[in-house]
Amino acid sequence: DENPSESGYNYTQPASTDDGWETASLNSVGMNESPIKNLVRNIDAGIYTEIHSVVIIKDNKLVFEEYWSGHDFGYASPNYLGGLLNFDMNTRHNTHSATKSFTSAVVGIAIDKGFINSEDDNIFDYLPEYYDTWKNEGRENITIKDCLMMASGLEWNEWEVAVTASTSDLMRFNQSSDPVRYLLFQPLVTVPGTSFYYNGGTVDLLGVIVANATGQSVPSFSAEYLFSPLGITNYNWQTLYPSGITCCHGDIYITPRDMAKFGQLFLNNGQWNGEQIISSEWVARSTQNHINPGVSWANGYGYLWWRRILHSNNNTYESFKAMGWGLQEIFVFRSLNMVIVFTGANYVTDAPCDEIIENYILPAIQ
Repeated sequence: DENPSESGYNYTQPASTDDGWETASLNSVGMNESPIKNLVRNIDAGIYTEIHSVVIIKDNKLVFEEYWSGHDFGYASPNYLGGLLNFDMNTRHNTHSATKSFTSAVVGIAIDKGFINSEDDNIFDYLPEYYDTWKNEGRENITIKDCLMMASGLEWNEWEVAVTASTSDLMRFNQSSDPVRYLLFQPLVTVPGTSFYYNGGTVDLLGVIVANATGQSVPSFSAEYLFSPLGITNYNWQTLYPSGITCCHGDIYITPRDMAKFGQLFLNNGQWNGEQIISSEWVARSTQNHINPGVSWANGYGYLWWRRILHSNNNTYESFKAMGWGLQEIFVFRSLNMVIVFTGANYVTDAPCDEIIENYILPAIQ
């Protein structure tokens, strides 16, 4: 049983499988087991709840992974807690909005391969059927980059109302027979590219643009150019109904080990096993700060990647991360050559990932 017992916890090196990860011990990469053991004991003791996995990659090696039982996402359940699952290394987890960073990578690959000319292209260059109706009142100035920065300028209420509310623009978008029309119908309230406002609809629009530019669905294109080269097979995208477009704003189901591969790909400047999957230029551009998101829990925003600065023992550590509702996080720390993955179900409570990294994981390195 890989889960720690209730009576105590003894660290063991992660199991080596055929998934492409080299495993190693914490000590072998200069990490102290003691703070990590304390973290596991505190999760076991219920000090932190609904944490389903913690995975640590250090110096390109998988050095820590633990899994706990917890609740699957339940869309219509109290506190969004569905059925109880015993999570393990093979259990796919809903990543919620961490999916947006995968979508960003897909856009980058489409640009790298020449299917899309540049992120500075106008969205209507790839939406000809919407051009005549919606390229007006300033919408004609919206670029792919604006959508990657959450700065389309379109009015949207995603953070003002509950995800399940009938008044939610995202809910209405998801259920529309023509989501792109619903999105572009919204009033333009700020100049595109100037003001951050979180809009999942514009991320799904990026998926439509990729599909139109490549002639492949997002699942097909991403399988060929992103997931297959990473050796990732145990995942699935969701589809919006009745429109049939790919849900690019959230809800990829994927394992924590494979989430870590995605983080490691970006830490390695777009390379995996010596193969350049994404250009180093896109990795740099997409993860640097482009706009101020104006939130307390992030220090900047790139192309569907968050920037986060954490502190430990009077040291400051910069990171970029994919982040999804409920504690679905992929942190990348370049200065430490480290990737940290969390999954969980903290849907109505604050996700404790910053606290865990600052109080347990970073002290293990020092």
